[in-house]
Amino acid sequence: MAVTLLLARHGQTHENVARILQGQMPGHLNEEGISQAHEMGRMLQSTPIDAVLTSDLKRAVDTAHIVNEYLHLPLIKDPLLRERNFGIHTGAPYLSISGDLDPSAETVEAMFARAQQWLRHVALTYDGKTVLAVSHGLFLRVIQGAFLGKTIRDIPRMDNAEVRTLIIDSTDHLNTETEEVGAKDA
Repeated sequence: MAVTLLLARHGQTHENVARILQGQMPGHLNEEGISQAHEMGRMLQSTPIDAVLTSDLKRAVDTAHIVNEYLHLPLIKDPLLRERNFGIHTGAPYLSISGDLDPSAETVEAMFARAQQWLRHVALTYDGKTVLAVSHGLFLRVIQGAFLGKTIRDIPRMDNAEVRTLIIDSTDHLNTETEEVGAKDA
């Protein structure tokens, strides 16, 4: 069997527009983000979805709640789907950060290990099902990279409220320990 995984980025936030590095801040959907979430819900309502998983950060939960107005499924909050912890850089404008991130930030290797753990959990828990996962731009790219054996840079950026599909038919290639894939993206 396989899991059909629909990876959805949260709707646009005020912080996205202000070019703020949100990381694990709550984030607040703006009018465009609310509209995007409704459009995503309308787009997905004819798709047979068995489960809705969401990051437990406000911007993802709010997006998932709006989308779920069209799906009527239980929402499962999963902290593994959180965005990268940017440490002391959280809340800073993008342009104020030059060079390497402070050591207080979550490493790329740690993000890949978290993504692999999440993918294995989904594959075991939802075999034969279709799962919608509402998360964050960078972490969704990490999930795709971990599954496809690629770096973050190999995965195109996701727009707000964009949905991409992965078919998980095996997790054999996912290491049980942190792997080096993506280390060049730190």
